[in-house]
Amino acid sequence: MPDKTILVVDDDPNVGLLISAVLKKYDYSVVTLYSGAEVVDFLQNKKPDLILLDLRMPGLDGYALCKRVRENPDTRDIPIIILSGVSEVDAKVSTIELGADDFITKPFDVRELRARVNRIIKRKTSDTALNPLTRLPGSPGVEEEVHKRLDAGDAFAFLYIDADNFKSYNDVYGYAKGDEIIKYIAALLATKARQYSPKNNFIGHIGGDDFVLIVGAQEAEKTAKAVTEEFDRTIPSFYTEDDRARGFITTSDRKNKTANFQIMSLTVAVIIPKGVKHYGKIVQTAAELKHYAKNMANRRKSVYIKDRRI
Repeated sequence: MPDKTILVVDDDPNVGLLISAVLKKYDYSVVTLYSGAEVVDFLQNKKPDLILLDLRMPGLDGYALCKRVRENPDTRDIPIIILSGVSEVDAKVSTIELGADDFITKPFDVRELRARVNRIIKRKTSDTALNPLTRLPGSPGVEEEVHKRLDAGDAFAFLYIDADNFKSYNDVYGYAKGDEIIKYIAALLATKARQYSPKNNFIGHIGGDDFVLIVGAQEAEKTAKAVTEEFDRTIPSFYTEDDRARGFITTSDRKNKTANFQIMSLTVAVIIPKGVKHYGKIVQTAAELKHYAKNMANRRKSVYIKDRRI
């Protein structure tokens, strides 16, 4: 299974050498680190496909590191296998509760280790809940996240983001360029979510040009404002110089009639649920807001609109 990076975290260098020797035979790339602090620095710039993590390390131990990885929106989807000389049931339960995907007791059989690594990597790769283009959670993941926050009584905001005139852009510039736009929107949402709601965000990709961003209730409007303003500032660079100068492109509409379509913009519906316990109600409200915003007269730029009924 080539081009997959495994991060091995163990303060015993011999463990890293053994695992590297085993996994490199099967075309895995292996990075070995020896402390929790090194891992924290590493994950700021790189994202491995799986972490093999020892529990007992000096300083930031495996328990604390596992918890930190799972709480960080940028790293929480990385699979974690615990490697530990601690075999007690309590240790296994604790790490699973912290979000570990598997637990292997030292000394381990290298064939078993390889089999478990392969299984988890394959499961992650084939996870149909992730959008294949952006690798963001799709509708099932979004619904699960909303229910989790509703059940916990969290104060959160649900932002539904839709790109205006995306289809016409796809028709004129082609699907490859359209995919670039979709990936750009995903990156933009991630950047602004980290900036304004770093510990309380979730990004989902419903499909096509529809996204969901969940942030803290207090951060909702400033996040929406930042997203729409940055999108309007940067989106013209995805068009040719002539199209930018005109401010529109010309192609067929849904009725196969020639029409002009303005430079792309975003419509953002902002819902802050209060007393709502049903995901369907939130989605329905978002759809109503989106429809209203898309039909606002004389719109030329991105807009966010907040629901004040729920």
